[in-house]
Amino acid sequence: MNQGETAPAPNWDAWRAEFPGLRQRTYLNTVSLGQLSRRSRAAVNRFLDLWTEYGASAWYSFWLQEVNALRGEFARLINASVDEIAILPNISSALAAVASCLDYQSRPRVVSCELDFPTVPYHFQARSREGVESVLLASPDRVSVPLEDFARAIDQRTALVATCRVYFTSGYIQDIKALAEMAHDQGALLLVDDYQGTGQLPIDVKSTGVDFLVTGGLKWLLGGPGVAYLYVRRELAVRLQPRIAGWFGHRRQFDFDPHTFEYRPDAARFEAGTPAVAAVYAGKAGLEIINEIGPAQIRRRAAALNQDLVSRLRSHGYRLRIPADPDRQASITLVELADPMLVTRQLAERGIIVDKRPGVIRISPYFYNTLDENEIIVQALDDIVTPQDRD
Repeated sequence: MNQGETAPAPNWDAWRAEFPGLRQRTYLNTVSLGQLSRRSRAAVNRFLDLWTEYGASAWYSFWLQEVNALRGEFARLINASVDEIAILPNISSALAAVASCLDYQSRPRVVSCELDFPTVPYHFQARSREGVESVLLASPDRVSVPLEDFARAIDQRTALVATCRVYFTSGYIQDIKALAEMAHDQGALLLVDDYQGTGQLPIDVKSTGVDFLVTGGLKWLLGGPGVAYLYVRRELAVRLQPRIAGWFGHRRQFDFDPHTFEYRPDAARFEAGTPAVAAVYAGKAGLEIINEIGPAQIRRRAAALNQDLVSRLRSHGYRLRIPADPDRQASITLVELADPMLVTRQLAERGIIVDKRPGVIRISPYFYNTLDENEIIVQALDDIVTPQDRD
């Protein structure tokens, strides 16, 4: 391909066929859980076959290599090195490992915002007895938080800015490069919760300057529950010493020496206990799909589907809670309704799967969805929702 040429669009119908569940339902809820691929099911079956055939020796012959391969697949996706990646069971574990490294004596402040997924502020609020001062910025419009508010909150007492790249309640995409610069100007670090971003949006951890990035397989990475990913910038990965430790974080874990703990020389020191290997197999298969298609192609496809959905909903009189700038919107559209729980249930009865949050339903088309499915859900909403219940 010559410089400046655009890669041909993937065969989206062929990729859709990789997800059998799409034949059973109109599934517009990747924001909560990605569809199961044939590839991930086959990968988990391989894990089970190895367990049956090899028993415990599968650890040494296959499973540990699969964990290493998973680190590599995720590193490729975010433009990191394998030695900057740790595998954990969930975001809470990753946050705990990172938070345990920080010195809150001179820098007690941690800055988040009210649009972040609650796990992030909860973790640091629970550390108040350690002297952590958790700052929670307000959103003036329930869609975003101005960068200037972050700038005012970050000071010389700030240890960490911990926030999401994509807000789960509005689909707004934050400028994490600007946040990294703000944090670093004050000597603070930036942790990005990218659970709603990685996969559907390209990211380069080097060019953005983030210090930590956490995400997981559950949603846009098509790996299901039980696997999460932690990126730690190399300069920090070799220096920080998490106080949550286990044998997988030991430099010589198979020496089984109880007398001396020695950290691994890379980000894997943030790992603790035995990983969920079935989730590792499923997660790697999901990441392979994302890397094969490419996040840039996925973004173009999902953005086109989402903007078509937005246009249809607006033309039918629905009130949306989304960014004004389409370039700042991920593939998450929130529709404000009087009774989102009832509407979600009635849609499910029609075989249409979405999600709900207080005051809204969330619709999230992904690359495997279609324009026809956008029409299906809008027509169903028109049948279910009265005009007076649309705002």
